[in-house]
Amino acid sequence: MSNEKIEYEIGSGNVFKDLEIPNPEEYLAKARLAGIIYDIIAERKLKYGKAAKQLDMSKSEITALLNGRLDDFSIERLFGLLRKLDRDIEIVVRERPEDTPPAEINIMAQELEKNYEQAD
Repeated sequence: MSNEKIEYEIGSGNVFKDLEIPNPEEYLAKARLAGIIYDIIAERKLKYGKAAKQLDMSKSEITALLNGRLDDFSIERLFGLLRKLDRDIEIVVRERPEDTPPAEINIMAQELEKNYEQAD
């Protein structure tokens, strides 16, 4: 083993910010929403064609979404897709305490139901 020290930086918690991508909070929010959609589709064992049909999308759009290519998806559109998957969306706006990091967007999902069967 080498005694050489490895240099590293602790991330901010937002990879898009760390990569200096413009509007990192929006990108992270979209990625989290897409992740929730992905989890629902996987839990229901939907094939891309059936998922695309249920979401009124083309197969290429569903492929882009599930592969994280989100430039063509607004947060509002992702909300609409979640509603088509029978998910309620709750938005809470609250004041940020003075001694905390800058305001941010947080997206959380409740655990998915584990009893979905493949839709026909």
